[in-house]
Order: sequence, then C-alpha cells, then structure tokens
Amino acid sequence: MLAATEQAVAAAPGNEWPHRLRSIALRKLQWVDESVQEARRALHLAPHLWQTQVNLVESLLADGSVPALRDAYRSVRQARLIAPEEPEVHIAAGRFYHAISDPAAARRCYQRTLALDPHNGTARNNLAVVELRQGRPTRAGERLQDVLAERPTDALYQRNAKATALSWTHRLLEFGTLAWLAELVIAQVSGRLWPVRLGAAVLIAGGYLGVAWLRYRRLAPALRRMVRENRYAVPLGAVQVVTVPAIALAWGSESVLARFLLTPLLIVSFAAGAGSLIQLRNRIVVRAVRVVRRWRYRWTVVRPVERPQET
Repeated sequence: MLAATEQAVAAAPGNEWPHRLRSIALRKLQWVDESVQEARRALHLAPHLWQTQVNLVESLLADGSVPALRDAYRSVRQARLIAPEEPEVHIAAGRFYHAISDPAAARRCYQRTLALDPHNGTARNNLAVVELRQGRPTRAGERLQDVLAERPTDALYQRNAKATALSWTHRLLEFGTLAWLAELVIAQVSGRLWPVRLGAAVLIAGGYLGVAWLRYRRLAPALRRMVRENRYAVPLGAVQVVTVPAIALAWGSESVLARFLLTPLLIVSFAAGAGSLIQLRNRIVVRAVRVVRRWRYRWTVVRPVERPQET
C-alpha cells in the first residue's frame, strides 16, 4: 500500500488525496512522525476539507505528546466548523477526548455521531469502550449488542466484547463478596437470633441473584456466552452465593458437621474476595490516574488552544 501511495504522490504532488493516503499507510506501519508530516502536507494543500483535518487528528493522536495533542485539538475545532453535520468529524473529536481522559466529552461526541448516523458501528463500539472504562460493563454490553450482531467476526469488536464480559464477571464477584461479608457481619452482630440471620440471608442472596440475572439478561447473546464460558468467575460467584445461607445456618455453631461444611466455602469465598478487592483497588487507581490526566491535559492542551496567550 505504501508503494502505491508513493506512486500516487509522484503523479499528483499538488493534490491532497495521495498525501492523505500516504499518511494513512504510514500510520498503519506505525511510522508516526512521517505520517504526521504527510498529513500536514495534505492539510496545507486543502485546509478547507474536513477530511484533511480529521486525518491529521488521527496521526497526531498516534504521536500522543502534549504539543501533538494541542495541534489535534485545533484540527478538531476546525473540522467541526467546516462540517458540523459530518459523523466522522465527531468520531475524531471523540477519539481526541478519549485520548485526554475526558469520557464525558467523548460520550457526547459519539452520541452526536449516532444522532447523525444511527447505524455507525464505529461510534457504537467506541461508546461501549467509554462505558467500559467508566466501570459500566452492562451498559457497554448493551452498546455492543447491535455491533456484534452485524459484524460477529470483527477482531476489534470481539476483543472489546471479551473485555466487557471479563469486566462483567469481575463485577459479579465484587458484589458477591459484599453479599457474604454483609451476612457475616449480620451473623456476628445478631448472635443466636436465627430468624434475623436467615431473613437477612434470604434477602441478600435473593437480591444478589435477582440483580445479577437482570443485568445478565441485558447483555448481548454473544456476551452471555462469553460469561458462561468463564471457567472461574461463574463457579466462584455460585460459591459466594451459597456461602450467604451457609453463614446464616452454621456461623457460631459448635457442630463439627456445620464447621466442616462452612469452612471450605469460607476459604473459597475469601480467596475470591481477595481477588475482587485487588481488582477493585486496581480500578480505583486507574480511575484516579485518569482524573489526574484529564485535569493535566485540560490545563496543558485544551486551555492553551481555547485561550491562546497574547504575543
């Protein structure tokens, strides 16, 4: 492809189209600096086209440095002025905001794209990624439903679907951990008040299963299959649910049989809970890092463009 674009540039050096094609080819080869240079040439030849602005945005986002992000933001703003009703312009804007860790702005861009083009698969996929990064795997699964139905073998969509299913199962274990820990606290506080312990166990386990089932039903069929195929999360979640009534019945009992039945359940639940807490900690750390990045980029990328310093 690169050789063909070089021939096209040689044949029409004053046309933006071959330069834009060469920029795309270089970007696919991960030759970022060369791709940016070629995208700038295309923009210089046709600054009035939204396509040249968007192409430069894509190359600059591959660079990722603060100066490159500033230039990308300038091109995003210019492309929006040139073609405010063009879906691809808003997709490029969404990718920019995604790069500077501003999920709310990215979501608005992709929603605007879908308002202009309801069947745009790229916008739906990117919107699902935004939801997933914000810790909403069920909603991300809903976003991916139509995309997976239309293009079930697409590698990018399949990868995002697997990440969504994995995140969903992690969330399942986190709430399962909260369920049996809550029952453990109630059993410890209530002492020998068996009706209280059993009533709490029924409410906690029933509520957990009900919410999990409703959220599971909201997933696309392909994601449900991925969840079922998880050999660890679903069995561990089942053990956590069984642990809730087991604690109500056997916690504090002097019966050897009760202890024999409860101990392995608690061991497995503690192990699953430890893994869930590690995942939760990692997610909190990642979210905190993104918040810091968003504010850093707001001051170093967005504000200098919106409020240029007087020279």
